[in-house]
Amino acid sequence: MTETPSEPRTGTPAEALTEFLREYVGDHLRSVIRYDEDDSEVLFVRDDVADEYTDDDVVQVVRDVRLEAVEKPHQESLYAHGQLNATVRCFDDAVEMHFAHDETSGIAVALDGEVFAIHNTFLGQCMDAMEG
Repeated sequence: MTETPSEPRTGTPAEALTEFLREYVGDHLRSVIRYDEDDSEVLFVRDDVADEYTDDDVVQVVRDVRLEAVEKPHQESLYAHGQLNATVRCFDDAVEMHFAHDETSGIAVALDGEVFAIHNTFLGQCMDAMEG
């Protein structure tokens, strides 16, 4: 497992997260998209992933995470757990992480599906336990 970088990061939170993920998961990073109420920006996309998606597909993904961000206050009100920091969706071939900052902005990250197993995470272990 790659060690967590300890040097202070500069730039925007999205740039800092992109840098961290490129160092920590390396080639398993698929994409990073930053969005706010006015626009969005693909900060990183791996070449093979870029080949799988059209510009319209990216617009639809951004639309989806924006819709999820609108629900952030509602989700926080349902559970007595404090602030909702992130959601994670695990697909066969990818893991999607969404860091909604508020109702209109956030960062969407995609990783290769095997990243949980490689980094021996608790979530990966839970998924393995279900496969028996």
